[in-house]
Amino acid sequence: MESIVCNWIEYWLKGRVQRVVVNDSNSELSRVIRGVPQGSVLDPLLFNVFINDIEDGINSTISIFADDTKLYSTVQSMEDVHNMQADLNTLSDWASTWQMRFNVDKCKVMHLGSNNLRVSYVLCV
Repeated sequence: MESIVCNWIEYWLKGRVQRVVVNDSNSELSRVIRGVPQGSVLDPLLFNVFINDIEDGINSTISIFADDTKLYSTVQSMEDVHNMQADLNTLSDWASTWQMRFNVDKCKVMHLGSNNLRVSYVLCV
């Protein structure tokens, strides 16, 4: 059964073409060589299959909803800082391996508490 489903998905993804339509103008058709068609019922499923290993090797708490990923942990010592940065490095490595990108411009660090170390972290150097 597994190979039937894989074959069906492969057939569905292969040989796709697209064009851009602006007002009354159409571009030429061009082949789509990667990605999942947007707007289909399989989009969320295939995206979840694609990212199902993103949590591997992460020690902090990770929350994923659609394409939004949150990483959080209590940081009270420099060891905690190093652990959080190690998890960010793991996410960066995952993104590099799978040729994905995090939108670093949308990434934020939220510091809570009056004794917070207010450390700067790096993602996807």
